[in-house]
Amino acid sequence: MTKKELTERCRAITRQYNINEEIDNAEHFAFLMNLFSRHSEWDMKRGCGIKSITVKKDFYGNKYFYLNRVDGTGTDISFVHCISERKPIAIIKQACRYAVRNEIEAYRRKNVQYGVTTCPITGDVLTQDNTHIDHYDLTFQQMFDRWIAGRSIDELFKKINKTDDNSLLTYFTCDLLISEFIEFHNKHCKLRAVTKTANLSILRS
Repeated sequence: MTKKELTERCRAITRQYNINEEIDNAEHFAFLMNLFSRHSEWDMKRGCGIKSITVKKDFYGNKYFYLNRVDGTGTDISFVHCISERKPIAIIKQACRYAVRNEIEAYRRKNVQYGVTTCPITGDVLTQDNTHIDHYDLTFQQMFDRWIAGRSIDELFKKINKTDDNSLLTYFTCDLLISEFIEFHNKHCKLRAVTKTANLSILRS
């Protein structure tokens, strides 16, 4: 299977289960265990052995797989990591997104009235389920590229939290670096509330 096919298979499996529901289909379980064995930290993730797999929801509202070990402990595992291991710069970018999470949510609370505010792109009324906060003038990627230009990837990567059990979030461990990025972000980016369709489809075409 191609990387795209593997990704779609994993997403299709998550859609078949509710949050906190165990994978009870033998074919699904076998497929996932085979895929998870590709994880670069599989020995740590597996531990003393896997009893079951559960579907859970992360900080951002996305479904993910959770490994339940035979000794009663458990940890998250990323199927994306298993399919294509993330490069350090992608992990740094994720830490940057987490650094400005409060800025994004503050904008949402101040500027979005669900059921009343409309999307400037589609004209649709914004709801709690369909609202995304979009970066424009400079996209988040463009702003990130400017911020990271000339910096040492290795030094930035050293300031990322270590992978531990149930460590779902990727973030900088240096408060000064976090403050610096937030200031750069706020200086160079404008925000607007748009629909999920606008953000993931129209604005990317």
